[in-house]
Amino acid sequence: MNQTKINEILKLNEAFYKKASVSFSNTRQNYWKGWGRAVDVLSFNDHSTITVLDAGCGNGRFLGFLKEHLPKLEIKYTGVDISEELLTEARAKYPDGDFIKDDILEKLPATQFDLLSCFGVTHHIPGATLRAKFFNSLSTAVANGGYLIITFWNFDTSKAVKKLEDGGDYLLGWDNKTDLQRYCHLYGAAELDGIVDLLKKNGLTLLSNFCEDGKNSDSNDYLIFRKKLIQ
Repeated sequence: MNQTKINEILKLNEAFYKKASVSFSNTRQNYWKGWGRAVDVLSFNDHSTITVLDAGCGNGRFLGFLKEHLPKLEIKYTGVDISEELLTEARAKYPDGDFIKDDILEKLPATQFDLLSCFGVTHHIPGATLRAKFFNSLSTAVANGGYLIITFWNFDTSKAVKKLEDGGDYLLGWDNKTDLQRYCHLYGAAELDGIVDLLKKNGLTLLSNFCEDGKNSDSNDYLIFRKKLIQ
């Protein structure tokens, strides 16, 4: 995929979240079931405080989840998203969070975190080169001994508005509207294996992987990693 096409796709998705921010957020009020399974894998027994980066935080609901499920920990949360509309909602709901407008595909905060989450993002990354760059940047942002949770959406390709030329690339409509479209990439098993290998080379170990969420508990593939603890 050439850079011109990548730029077009990124602009398309940014426009989608600007136009559909209200209706999109309305479908993102509840916690995902998989979050509970993912957090059960983590161990912060030696922490009183954890730092969290929520990459592609949307309306910030993961902060609400963490506060409910890890009540003994002080959570220093940073959420980054490109949608000012969703961030405005997040700041109103969670004034104790630090919400930043930025493009996570370009850069992440220049520090490391005890927990890095990335939900509902990976399917929006066009092109193998940009995907590899992004996963490398995620691994850099995880502190030694810290955790990384990533999800990959298993969307129904039969509902796509259009299949693009690159393998696994589609345009999806929204809210029964075919004129409001977003780009989504469906990852194959070999691609996921490649991502695991890439992150392993960056010092992360795969702790758990499972499928969860949605009516049939098959909407998202979860990969949970821990970065090697260096004494």
